[in-house]
Amino acid sequence: MIQSVYIISRSGLPIVAVGKDEKTQEFTEIALFSGIVSAIQTAMQEIDVGVPKFVDTKKFEIYIEIEEEFAVALVRESKEVEDRDFMHEITAEILNKLDEKYDDLSDYNMLSESQINDIRAIISRLIQKGEKELSKRKATKIASNSFW
Repeated sequence: MIQSVYIISRSGLPIVAVGKDEKTQEFTEIALFSGIVSAIQTAMQEIDVGVPKFVDTKKFEIYIEIEEEFAVALVRESKEVEDRDFMHEITAEILNKLDEKYDDLSDYNMLSESQINDIRAIISRLIQKGEKELSKRKATKIASNSFW
């Protein structure tokens, strides 16, 4: 289940966060998470490992897609490893939709309230679309496994 999606500027500051705990999360928590993701990206680039697209912890998986001006980090519970490719697809789709619609998405302060609400709506729709697809895949897998 998708927990949240963070849109992060290249400087590591959060632009928008959308998710289940969005109302209870304080800005400092969102900023801390964004900074950690940014630091991981920078550290891995500095040691010439490459840009991370996936981080796995015991509790959560973080899928990362990077564009010139911003990054998308999708966080979900770490349970079903077989859906990882699909989670990358959702994260990339969020990045592409936002990149198409917004020329400069590098700073939260440059966005109007209506743009922020629009970004949240786009992300929420894509999360719902992804959750529906995951449910279909899970149902199909259960049905196909029951035949054998």
